[in-house]
Amino acid sequence: MEINYKIGFLDEDINQVKLYRRKLRNFGFDVIGYEFTKGMSLEELMNQVYNSDIDLLMIDFRLNESNIVPFNGDEVERHVYENKPLFPHIIFTNKVDQAEPDVDDIKIIFDKEIVFPDDNGDDNPKTKHFINVLTKSIEQYQRHIEKRKQIISELIGKETKVGLSIEEKNMLLATQRELLSLDKMTILDVPETLISIDNLDKISQARKDAESFIKSLLEKNGGDSKE
Repeated sequence: MEINYKIGFLDEDINQVKLYRRKLRNFGFDVIGYEFTKGMSLEELMNQVYNSDIDLLMIDFRLNESNIVPFNGDEVERHVYENKPLFPHIIFTNKVDQAEPDVDDIKIIFDKEIVFPDDNGDDNPKTKHFINVLTKSIEQYQRHIEKRKQIISELIGKETKVGLSIEEKNMLLATQRELLSLDKMTILDVPETLISIDNLDKISQARKDAESFIKSLLEKNGGDSKE
């Protein structure tokens, strides 16, 4: 089976990671685990996650079951949402009844025993639905990123050749801010020309132009109303 995507699986039980690495490999996913050490903080664990090259994160709910760490999957989920708000992630657990009261978005909770029952295996409709959710979540996120990178690249190319209108300069700034806001832990792969000195100067000037344009509109509207 060709591997299409990489999934990070946060579970303190390495045997669970191995189990679902084997199961998900049949569907084109490579599952990786993370190192849990006694008493480690949430930040220490999440640094491993954010430094790994993954397309989606699966989170076991009862991470503190073995008394290795003092937190559960709901805290991990909130950390992801705060720092990488659109990044694909799910709670993957056999403790659904315990997870639902604590997890903010219950739509991301999936029951291991329903998704991968022992009797039906890969032909189970629930399994196929689960795989479809993982795949589409990853693809939707990647399209979202790529579309904005393309907009930035095209606008920078146009700026170099013929210049940009005020509206286009505003779009460049807004798209850049949106792209960077999607990942507060690391800098996403934006076009190199965007962060050059020349282009930063142009972006700064674009902001001034936009502010001047808005000010002139307000002044014009105010003058008209007095007449």
